Amino acid sequence: MIASNKIAVPEKEWDYAWPLGSTAVMITTVDTEGRVNAAGFATCVRVAHNPVFISFTSGLRNDTHRNVLDTGEFVVNLVPFDQRIMQATRVVGLPFPTGVNELEIAGLTAIPSTVVAPPRIADCHAHFECKVEWTKQWDTRLMVVGRLVAVTIDEDCIDENWRIRWENLKPASFCGAPYQQFFVPSYQTTFVDMVYTDPIPPRANAVPASH
Repeated sequence: MIASNKIAVPEKEWDYAWPLGSTAVMITTVDTEGRVNAAGFATCVRVAHNPVFISFTSGLRNDTHRNVLDTGEFVVNLVPFDQRIMQATRVVGLPFPTGVNELEIAGLTAIPSTVVAPPRIADCHAHFECKVEWTKQWDTRLMVVGRLVAVTIDEDCIDENWRIRWENLKPASFCGAPYQQFFVPSYQTTFVDMVYTDPIPPRANAVPASH
């Protein structure tokens, strides 16, 4: 069942809306002709807090790589621990020819984004719209860092203080290439208190950069 009531998260709360260090996602892009592409990624991380930047890497032969460079926009859609959507995540990761809409093949529903051209995936609970800040090619991959420009999330996945309701968002992690058939749930939380109470010695002054 697709939740229809997606709400915009205020910018000052964006950092709290990103649930984990890394999480399974589907990234949507469009090409220069406006054709939609979707692909699944095991590793997608927040790399800065204020402003919020999100990073992932893409293979150099992927449509995601080409579209990101050509249009400078992408949307990160969080994959929940839901069998149907996890199966769809594997489907959109197959090497379909350029121009094929993976969302249609996987039975997923596209909805317009609020700022960028690539669509959101309605079946996912949270969406992070990004504009490319910088890219760097290394080895056989392209590292992409995007600046967050909009966040939307299903209303029942966030509380009145804009904090995640873990039991509803249910983020998943994908175990990656060596374990292609396996996802794990990433929403069980445990409070860990700070047990170290001794004073922390001051840090030494930073060594100035040499010229």
